[in-house]
Amino acid sequence: MPLMDIPSTPLEGEALRALTLGDMATLALVLPAAGLENAASPLRKPSLSTLTADGAPATRTVILRALEREARRFSFFTDARSHKVAEIAADPRASLLFYDPACDIQARFSGKAAIHRQGPLADAAWAGAAPPSRRAYLAEAAPGALSSGPVSGLPQDVEGIIPPLERLEEGRRHFALLEFIFEEADILVLSRSGHRRARIRFSAEAAQGTWLYP
Repeated sequence: MPLMDIPSTPLEGEALRALTLGDMATLALVLPAAGLENAASPLRKPSLSTLTADGAPATRTVILRALEREARRFSFFTDARSHKVAEIAADPRASLLFYDPACDIQARFSGKAAIHRQGPLADAAWAGAAPPSRRAYLAEAAPGALSSGPVSGLPQDVEGIIPPLERLEEGRRHFALLEFIFEEADILVLSRSGHRRARIRFSAEAAQGTWLYP
């Protein structure tokens, strides 16, 4: 695949017309890569959709922690008590949506998710988590649990501070690593000159692209 930087503005004119399927495949992967490089980018916080027990879609914002291109894998942290963990256990099918408003490009990945609560992958992810991230897993109730009023969910002794590492370690039991293995991407370039859309199917050998009507 040719190397490409994310455009700083929407593609128009000749730049739009020059796009190849190889460019579209590259764009699909440089969008999340840019999110990893810049914590302030909206690409750092894609939307993950799973299926509830009754087959309805459930979508939430997640924070991208890693991208392994050759393994076709995105990684995220999650509370092991969250609804999405149970949903993935029941049906691993999921989708992930990245959108950059600056260049008006969207990439929607389809694939399967998996949860790791124990083992080397989860242990390594926990070891690499920053203290503020670890503190979230000290929450006393599961995400989405009913409350009588607005709460942070954190115990009183860690509210507003980052506690010592030994206290943070107590959150490990609620921590899980969410893996998303993508199989294809639907990449959409929005433009006043006329949109461009393609489906990219990924494999260990190569990425195969097909143009789609926008």
